[in-house]
Amino acid sequence: MFNLFKKKEENNNIRKYNPHEMCITCSHILEDDKPILYIKREETDGGYKFLCRSHNQDDSEIRLIEIEEIIKKDKEIERILPLKLGTELTRQYIRGKGLELKKFIKDGINNIIQEDIKDNKVLMTQLYNNGEIVYYNGRNGTWFDWDVNDKTSWFTVCFNDKKRMGYISVAVSKDGNVMGYKWGNYGKDQAESISLGKLSIEDTEYLVRLLLQQTDDKNLFNIKIDDINWEAPIFLEPLEGREEQ
Repeated sequence: MFNLFKKKEENNNIRKYNPHEMCITCSHILEDDKPILYIKREETDGGYKFLCRSHNQDDSEIRLIEIEEIIKKDKEIERILPLKLGTELTRQYIRGKGLELKKFIKDGINNIIQEDIKDNKVLMTQLYNNGEIVYYNGRNGTWFDWDVNDKTSWFTVCFNDKKRMGYISVAVSKDGNVMGYKWGNYGKDQAESISLGKLSIEDTEYLVRLLLQQTDDKNLFNIKIDDINWEAPIFLEPLEGREEQ
């Protein structure tokens, strides 16, 4: 089965993805702009289904269109095609969830910055791009950090100097704690432990899936927090274990 977080298997498709191939979808996606939450490639004929839900679709709601039209509706789909024969994928979309998680992290970091400015510990001009927050997944990648280090990669604000030393770095651990470190004096002072609070396990797993799919899987590394697509539906893939080729 196709897996966004694990090593990909050998692809045994009998035919490759054709943008002009006809596929099954539903009126809710085409006419009501509902998100695509269920994707299947049939075992027998290799045909695709893209639906807003997996069950209880009335015949009157079914539509036949080219896959190219599905991709125009949701560009994320092209990234996963072609699927292995018999594959079923489900996605989850909770309106505003990603934006809420972004706000939690961003507000927490910015509150620390404002407190330090108030206490004359730092100046905004000392911070790179006025306190820009970057998700630094470029060293090992989100999956490595999650699988091996039990956390996401770091959300970091750097000092505005040639070395770009870290000023604040926080990550979300598997238990939901959002913790990290703060350094003063252009990164020369001893690290001080900081905490932004705690997320629920449900929110934590939603967050790491979103980060995996919207950064690493798109080959986007060391990306500004504001440039991540926080509103994208996520694929509900397992977060534990690995598959070897």
